[in-house]
Amino acid sequence: MVIINIRDNPQWVNQAVRFFASSWQVPENFYNLSITLSTTTLKTLPRWYIMLEGQQIIGGFGLLENYYNNLPEPYAWLCALFVDPDWRGQALGSRLLEHGRREAYSLGFDQLFLDTDHIGYYEHYDWHYIGEPPHLIGSGKRVYVASGIPELEEMSAFFDARADIYDSHMLDDLNLTVFYERIDACLNGPLERLLDLGCGTGLQLERLLKRNPRLKLTAIDLSGEMLARLSKKLSAYPLEYPIELIQASFFEINYTAEFDCVLSTYALHHFSESDKLQLYTCIHQALRPGGRFVFGDYIASSIEQQQQFLAENQSLRQAKGLPASDFYHFDTPFTRDSEIHLMRQAGFTDIELIAEWDNTVIIVARK
Repeated sequence: MVIINIRDNPQWVNQAVRFFASSWQVPENFYNLSITLSTTTLKTLPRWYIMLEGQQIIGGFGLLENYYNNLPEPYAWLCALFVDPDWRGQALGSRLLEHGRREAYSLGFDQLFLDTDHIGYYEHYDWHYIGEPPHLIGSGKRVYVASGIPELEEMSAFFDARADIYDSHMLDDLNLTVFYERIDACLNGPLERLLDLGCGTGLQLERLLKRNPRLKLTAIDLSGEMLARLSKKLSAYPLEYPIELIQASFFEINYTAEFDCVLSTYALHHFSESDKLQLYTCIHQALRPGGRFVFGDYIASSIEQQQQFLAENQSLRQAKGLPASDFYHFDTPFTRDSEIHLMRQAGFTDIELIAEWDNTVIIVARK
């Protein structure tokens, strides 16, 4: 399944007009002018997008400017969101919504609006209800807003730009305090050498080093700003051994069997299946016999959702001509079962599911 911009694919104009008109049961001329205009206008909007399965249109939406004529400033509005009923139940609506937010951002809009009479759908996808249209009070219409999303940002630049808000985002916005506490419980017992992949600002390491100042620690992260904040934190602890901080990709490290534990929290949901298998094999090699891999991360709710994330990432990369080997921030979470399967393929035989929430999991795999 791919999402295409009709402006770049004008051969789809007529089919798109028929799709939206039949989907919303309105005359074709209701959409024809706007969709045709989107292929030639020199203005930013309108834009129209369709989701294709092969040569079949199965969904789509439009982006319009000032959907309500009485608005004083130019705003981007998402309209006509629709998924073919035969294709519903696969989170395709959420893919279209996210695509719209990315397109709005790329077109220069920090926010994207929509109106609807639905209650309880858009709230699931980070859209926020802000009231009724001023001139349609009592109509049942509700206005929602969501922030625009950058298409793809280089990985280290993404986290460098957010290093100063990272702690509050993880602890306050995502409410992961209990998650970090459960991870910390997995690190009890004898522990001499630990490798942290994607250490960030050290939210997990702070807890660990407070009770284990003799730990020999190697911490790796792509973001120099994250590591700088971690280094500042560590200076407050009377550690017996200097901490080895490495700014690098996880795939650039020479892994040798010297660690009692490899830890990774909320860092590995950006890679393909082959990359993960390669990395999990390296993690297995980095552990001493009996060592453990403590994994806590964001997960997909279904294999269909997992595949959709991967396909969307691939589509964005191809559109920008970005090689698969370069690191760009785009979430591609796997299901719990996919993660466990990859760990088994990498050589782990003793794998324990420690905790699971709606979209987060903690797994401990032992060598």
